[in-house]
Amino acid sequence: MISVQVLAIAYAVMGALLLYLLVATRRSLSFKIFTVVLISGLYVGTYMGLKELRGWPVNEALPERFRLHWAMINEPDKAQDAQGTIYLWIQTSAPNGELIDEPRAYHLPFNRKMAERVENALRQIGEGETVEGQFARAQPALQVKETDKQSKLNLELDPAKAAASRQEAGLQFAPLPRTGLPPKGA
Repeated sequence: MISVQVLAIAYAVMGALLLYLLVATRRSLSFKIFTVVLISGLYVGTYMGLKELRGWPVNEALPERFRLHWAMINEPDKAQDAQGTIYLWIQTSAPNGELIDEPRAYHLPFNRKMAERVENALRQIGEGETVEGQFARAQPALQVKETDKQSKLNLELDPAKAAASRQEAGLQFAPLPRTGLPPKGA
């Protein structure tokens, strides 16, 4: 993997080459200023994009099945007006338990039920168990609305509530069965 220092050196060399080309060309001053601003914006954009490469937790949907390596729970703090967060260090796995991807850090908004599930999973990890997380099939969140003119009930799918209910109700942790070692001296 390319380190941050190598990328910084590469951008410095590109900046020097750009400066040389801008001084040597007979372009308008507005074009030269635009080019400098554009390259500077790319520096900032690359730095912000490197957060995922540097191991910052991502705010993406969790995979359907994964192995939980560790977690950290930050409860909400009303005194400091901080919302809680649950950090998970997980690795995507196949249905047979085989690990697919490299470990990755995720963060979820704090939820009391989810925090309790994660604490139980951490206890199991502390006892030497291998813990797997999996989403159970959750029912979509439906909104019941009564129309004014008729007394019919309309059922509408609410996507925001569906994602939250899927995460809250569907995520389950369970220890994987221990595998035995092969016989010695075969």
